[in-house]
Amino acid sequence: MPNLEAELHAVKDLAILGEMNITRIRDAKSVLGPVERGIDVVFDLDGRLIGAQQTTFHGDEGLVPGTRGSRIRAQEVATAKRTGEASSFWINTDYLPALEQRIGEKCAIAARHDNRDVIAETWLVVSAGMPSPGAVASTMILPGFVDPTQLNRISHEMLAASSFRRVYLIQHIGRILFGWNRQEGWRLVADPDAGERERQRRTSRL
Repeated sequence: MPNLEAELHAVKDLAILGEMNITRIRDAKSVLGPVERGIDVVFDLDGRLIGAQQTTFHGDEGLVPGTRGSRIRAQEVATAKRTGEASSFWINTDYLPALEQRIGEKCAIAARHDNRDVIAETWLVVSAGMPSPGAVASTMILPGFVDPTQLNRISHEMLAASSFRRVYLIQHIGRILFGWNRQEGWRLVADPDAGERERQRRTSRL
């Protein structure tokens, strides 16, 4: 189900981590009208109107052929509602298959819509590690596990064939931002807490 709060939050985090001049972040339908365009959020960037699809990564998505959604997310949400707290669940360290499926589905949606008459560009924003009860474990990609070379292997070709001009993967917990474009492929854009995580790792070994 669409979650406008999560969609807006993702673009706000993108603006902060990417140090972008993004302003006036709002629901796409409030600007473009009720017709489905495959866009969740619109915002202004340097005088241009940009549209973005936002989607949330789930580590167990696609593990069972023929099923949709995340069983772990459903369990995590139920536990959070029952206890009012986040609970520990299994975290899949092999994030690539689920991420590839998530990006592929969004490329397919984007292919059904031509929005060049209303926006300057279409972006894809993928959220991982959502900092809210009911979402932490099921959406987590552990800091330090993401490799741009692997991201390019699973997604560069299909993204290059898509209508997305830019794609971003945000690890909200950990505050890490990866970005993609046709010229550079995937790259690390921002990781302001890298030094502190390394200091903590060194301290834990002592």
